[in-house]
Parts: sequence; structure tokens; C-alpha cells
Amino acid sequence: MQNRSLKIAIADDEVDMRDFLRKILQRLGHEVVSVSETGNDLVRETLRTHPDLVVTDLKMPDGDGLSAMSRIWEHEPIPVIIISAYPQDMATRPIREDLVVCVLVKPVKSADLERAIGRLAADAPPASDA
Repeated sequence: MQNRSLKIAIADDEVDMRDFLRKILQRLGHEVVSVSETGNDLVRETLRTHPDLVVTDLKMPDGDGLSAMSRIWEHEPIPVIIISAYPQDMATRPIREDLVVCVLVKPVKSADLERAIGRLAADAPPASDA
């Protein structure tokens, strides 16, 4: 993302995916402030760390990604990138379209994440130089 490092919370129940996301996001110049494997962990860690962005799997134990984000949005309007092998499961779920940056279908590539984060940057207001 152009000259702006984001604080990012990630969540996925698969250890390989968590490691992939952590490495790629750091390589793209962002700071991973929390790594969770369940929806409940994601809620707790996100409210503790106050990230700029959440990248989460849709299906996880102990509360899925969308349920976790709904709980987080009660406190903070944090944008989210949702990753899933089953994006059709979102069709019947209420979401805050103003905060869902995009949905990525597994397998996710580095370029997919970079484009999604770039979309967030394009939608964000310009930083002030105050």
C-alpha cells in the first residue's frame, strides 16, 4: 500500500494459512498485530490491538469470521478482508458492505492480498499533514 503501513489482525483456523498471511503481509510492509485461530480469539485480540484492518477466514471454530466481525463492529468500524473456500456461504449472511473491503477465494495469492489492501487505500481519505 502506497507509503502507509497498516496494523493488521489475521485469523484462520489453519496454521499454514496463518503463517502464509503473516509472512506475506509483513513482506508487503504491514505490521501483523495479532494472529488468531478462532472467532472468539479474533474478537478479543482485535478489541485489544485496534488494528487498521482485519484479514479473516470465514469458517472457523468458536465463531466464524463474519460473526466475529459483527461483534467487533459493535465497538469499532474496522474494515475486513474475508478469505474463504466457501464464499457462497456469505450469500445469506448480513454484512456491513461499507466495511467489507473484499472477499478472496482460497487459494489466495500475494497479489490478491496486495490488490485488496490497495482497494482499502483507494477508499480511505487522504492523510492530513497536520
